[in-house]
Amino acid sequence: MWDVIANAISVRSFSSLWYWIAVAVFWASATRQVMGVPHDVVARARHDAQSLAQLEALAAALAARQAYYWQRGQTAIVALAFVILTLISVLAFGYGFELAQAIWFLVVPMFWIAGLSIRAAHLVVANGQGAALLQVLFRFRIYHQLIAFVFIFVNVTFAFFHLLVQGFLG
Repeated sequence: MWDVIANAISVRSFSSLWYWIAVAVFWASATRQVMGVPHDVVARARHDAQSLAQLEALAAALAARQAYYWQRGQTAIVALAFVILTLISVLAFGYGFELAQAIWFLVVPMFWIAGLSIRAAHLVVANGQGAALLQVLFRFRIYHQLIAFVFIFVNVTFAFFHLLVQGFLG
């Protein structure tokens, strides 16, 4: 019985089907929206004036919220982010802990995406109307997708070589 439970919560991430399902869900949800604005809202706003007005209101509210929280706690946010990144990096590559390596491939790109979202929020607050807003949201969605593509490729490549060296079953 304990063997079944131990195998179900195994820290051997790269050979686990659950890890790859989590990676797929994680990236699908991360690239679906930029700065909290779903892509279907942006797509509708390109062709409809009423949808554009709704997009401007939604983007302005979300951008103002992100900019407000960033301005209030940017030092603490950056410090906490670097502590987390250092901890995960040391566990992953200093000690070779496989679960930390798997988490590293999810956390590092999310820091980049968070930085892009903060930048997008400041651009929307500065000039978030009409075509400029659509361009900002479209450009940052492309950046999100490029980051996702690169890190998924690197994650799969790293996992492939890791499993070749370690073996699929340990």
